Amino acid sequence: MATVSDKTDDVPKLKFLGSVHEGIPVASDKLEECIAFYTNVLGLKLLPRPAALDKIAGGAWLGDEDDTVQFHLIANDDTLVPGEDARIEPAGRHTAWRIEDIDAFRDRMRALDVPFQEISSLIGEAQVFVLDPQGHTWEFQGRTGIK
Repeated sequence: MATVSDKTDDVPKLKFLGSVHEGIPVASDKLEECIAFYTNVLGLKLLPRPAALDKIAGGAWLGDEDDTVQFHLIANDDTLVPGEDARIEPAGRHTAWRIEDIDAFRDRMRALDVPFQEISSLIGEAQVFVLDPQGHTWEFQGRTGIK
């Protein structure tokens, strides 16, 4: 694990420009089920993936219709992934995504019979959490927080 120095006076500043992709480890036997979740439930499309990556690990690249976000599924049986008993865990490791319409997201989850958990009391707007087939928790928030 990295150690952190407290000498920050002469260290160049870091400026974030955005996210490139979210790398998501999945068990090899869960890859197809996860692809179905990300395409059918979240509405993402499959993207071209360099064949050279298959030498490292199987997987799939997915993105939204506007090429705003990318999810890279990485089939790796030697890495830590949530277990079969994973549950939606807002206080655990998760990624939050800002989406256009949280009401439409809720309606979509209900129409597809995808369980979700909602918290509305913490930040003054709805936070909707879902679980993918591997057990990763994902959070979605609407546009209300954008200024």
